[in-house]
Amino acid sequence: MTQADARTATAPAPCPLFSPPWLRCAAELTGAGPLDTSSALALGLCLTDAPAGTADRIFVQADLSAGHLRFTGEGWDERPTLVLTLSVADATTLLFGDGRQRVQLFERGGLRLEGVFLFVFFLDRMLQQDRSGVLARLRTVTEGLAPAADHGPAAAQRTSAGTGRRPSYPPEPETGDEDPDTEARRQAERVLPRTMSVLRDEIGRSTPGAQFAIAHHDSGTRLSVALGDCRPGVPFTRDALPIWYCCSKPVGAVAVGRLWERGLLDPMRPVAAYLPWFTGDGRETVTLYQLLTHTSAVPMGLDPLHGTMAAPVALRREQLRAMTVPRDVRPGTRITYGPWWAWFLLADVVRAVDGRAYERFLAEEVLAPCGMRDTRVVLTPREYRRTADRLPLIHVAGGGAPIQPTHWYATEASCTRPIPGLNLRGPMSDLVLFFEALMDGGQGRVDRVLRPQTVMALTARHRVGLVDPFGNADWGLGFRNESHHLGDICTAFSRHASLRTFGHYGLWTSAAFADPDAGLVVALHLNGKTWQEEHQKRMIAIGDALYEDLGLA
Repeated sequence: MTQADARTATAPAPCPLFSPPWLRCAAELTGAGPLDTSSALALGLCLTDAPAGTADRIFVQADLSAGHLRFTGEGWDERPTLVLTLSVADATTLLFGDGRQRVQLFERGGLRLEGVFLFVFFLDRMLQQDRSGVLARLRTVTEGLAPAADHGPAAAQRTSAGTGRRPSYPPEPETGDEDPDTEARRQAERVLPRTMSVLRDEIGRSTPGAQFAIAHHDSGTRLSVALGDCRPGVPFTRDALPIWYCCSKPVGAVAVGRLWERGLLDPMRPVAAYLPWFTGDGRETVTLYQLLTHTSAVPMGLDPLHGTMAAPVALRREQLRAMTVPRDVRPGTRITYGPWWAWFLLADVVRAVDGRAYERFLAEEVLAPCGMRDTRVVLTPREYRRTADRLPLIHVAGGGAPIQPTHWYATEASCTRPIPGLNLRGPMSDLVLFFEALMDGGQGRVDRVLRPQTVMALTARHRVGLVDPFGNADWGLGFRNESHHLGDICTAFSRHASLRTFGHYGLWTSAAFADPDAGLVVALHLNGKTWQEEHQKRMIAIGDALYEDLGLA
């Protein structure tokens, strides 16, 4: 008998997922690989429909760097970093589906997640790449799986955009007949040599591509530049539409400011004053001010929309009707960032007091006065289908693994359903127009957006004396304030920025800010998402280089 025959003869028969035989096989198949339990991601799976005889609480340890897994069917003693409540079918998709299928789990509404959602991106990369071959081995012992998709170590090398290769720039003409993107890069090299050097060092290392724009009033410098790839094989251009992530939130804050000016709402009042359905279980204590400053009593890990941020709007609203606000936490005593639920409520308040849908209000009352013609609050299905193969993808980087293109916020549901405060898409040059309007006292390129007094009220320091592990510190009403006076970890945009600087970050990919003292506005998108420490380091390096190039340091 050959060795192959011997292996075939001794291979266990496939059995139901998480059944005792499956867990024994999983222990044998994954036990040999090294796993750093001190740094591995702890994942808890609570199964809502586990068949008799199978475990309904699974503890998974995932080494995000090496790709090794451990499964335990006896639950957990200490709360895992992430807890997912889901069906067996969805758990199967989570482990063995492809990247698009995994993202779509969070668009249907049948899953609940508690914990730090940011780790899901890195877990997704690990499962897509399967560099250790763990999932391929587990597939052979799992009953009822569809044929294997093309994944694993070989596919990871084929699909990764950051394996040491430089991006696919279009060939630069040798004559004077240059395309606009090439000419823009050459102009940036002349005006911002340090900045371009830092950016080019990041391309292929922590991100496959970048798009950025600046406006410096004193020197008259105005640049819009794209580098690298926006998705595998597709060069980034200046008119591409990257997702803004949480850089979308200041646009919603300005919408609140417009309604505040008109006397239609008061940020100090409870949300329930405008949304009567948002009462009970402590919900009536949540104010608009708490949402805008991220100081409510609801911790980020219990965001009720964690697992359904792109689900149908009606389903998300029903989840907020049932959310519970902790009674033992006094608002304002800690930073409780609300990535999804806070701006969903603000969007509903805008609709309730104005009558127009949030996305229409933003388009008509904020984007249009600023002259932001290419920005979309949400794509129509037709726009999505026309641009889907050119939309920039988020690529997960960092941690020693290859960069992996993902489908997060790039599926049709994620692009065509409004996700307030998150899924605006537009070129960075449009985001510069928005912050220019605020730096100019609320005067947009086309029309006035806000009164100067309202701009000052929104961008002034309201939350002070609080710092979280991600370096978030002083905050306005929907805006992050530069806080480098509190230490390196709290530096938001640049060590050279004035303390009057205000802006926002976008989930370890984007940043945009205005520095009124320097007369500078900057908007930057890196489509490689990496760990917090590495992201902050690269963003500050880019910001510092910009100030130095412009003689502002």
